[in-house]
Amino acid sequence: MRVAIFAMGTRGDAQPAAIIGAELVRRGHEVVLGVPGDLAGFGIRMGLDTASIGVDAHEFMGSEEVRAWLASGDLRKIMNGFGRYKRQWAERIADAMADISTGTDLIVSGVTIEDEAACIAEWRGVPMACLHHAPMRANGDFPFFIASTRRLPRVVNRLMYPAVEFAGWRALAADVNRLRARLGLRPAREPTPRRLARAGSTEIQAYSRFLVPELADWGQRRPLVGFLTLSPEQRRLLGEHQLDPAVDQWLDEGEPPAYFGFGSMPVLDPPRILELLSTVADRLGLRALVSGAWATTGVSADRRVCVVGDLDHDTVLPRCRIAVHHGGAGTTAASVAAGLPTVVCSVIGDQPFWGARLERLGIGASLRFSEMSERALVAAAVPLLAHEPRERAARLATRLKTENAACRTTDVLEEIHKS
Repeated sequence: MRVAIFAMGTRGDAQPAAIIGAELVRRGHEVVLGVPGDLAGFGIRMGLDTASIGVDAHEFMGSEEVRAWLASGDLRKIMNGFGRYKRQWAERIADAMADISTGTDLIVSGVTIEDEAACIAEWRGVPMACLHHAPMRANGDFPFFIASTRRLPRVVNRLMYPAVEFAGWRALAADVNRLRARLGLRPAREPTPRRLARAGSTEIQAYSRFLVPELADWGQRRPLVGFLTLSPEQRRLLGEHQLDPAVDQWLDEGEPPAYFGFGSMPVLDPPRILELLSTVADRLGLRALVSGAWATTGVSADRRVCVVGDLDHDTVLPRCRIAVHHGGAGTTAASVAAGLPTVVCSVIGDQPFWGARLERLGIGASLRFSEMSERALVAAAVPLLAHEPRERAARLATRLKTENAACRTTDVLEEIHKS
């Protein structure tokens, strides 16, 4: 079987795609990974045939305008801006995806490039599987996280999804149909999720049934496979398996610290944020381990704060007391798997959903990154340092270890090919 896997966005989008690709290759299948050019290293270092989809992730996410939108939490501007960016490079993206998909038997796509991938799959006459990192389709248990994370009546939750889908379709229809015309396909008159449902496409839910037990039996089309996490060998291939000896020594010097990390999310004023996190840690009676490319690495003079770049969450987080991060699915998986109570400071996408989930499971708290303050962080973190949240987090971590998302996902993809 030859599989084309497409992802567009940040590391949180490209890395799970590469993990699936690596397992497919291990089983003897052919894989080509299509990602933004500046994220191709994830696939290349993991031994995958990897190609650029014609754009760079940092070109959009790293612009000053987009960073300001993200920091303010202005979802409408972010989504409109992302749409304009894809529209600007639509022909380049389409040409790249067409080339990458040559000779494939199956297409797998992340949600941010799902509309384009669905058109390419239809044009190629091959099945498509979607990769979702949070619930994206109608159900009675959760509202669409783009609109709300509150507890609402089941009928309201269900009605919200088609409303959001058709609102999105009004903005996307012209772009999708330009691509379809370019491919020689008839115009589409309904949103991509509707067309995928009619085609019976599988939508893989790449998150844990233990965090979202309400959807554990969502149906054959939407299997919950668990979080797609790196193996120790994949960490080694990415060069992230060795902890800096200075950081290792710092961790050993005192009590477990509070971990702070915001992934690819923007930090517009690094000195202010670093001072804020240091103050919060002091008020919690903890040292601070701060991870991010936005601050100068090193250890403070009083040895209370250690700033590092990217690190191996699997190695470091079990040595911490509490985690504070942006709530991306991958980082959420890492902090929960480490048994850490977690404060989510969400920015965009599914991050508010994961913050709300951890809060309702009694192992976390949730606030917006744009509302992050000393008072808010301390108020969110203090209850999580109690015995009960830590015990609940530890029990949940044990359950997560029973899941093997890469194997389960590959089983599902092989079944699609056989059917």
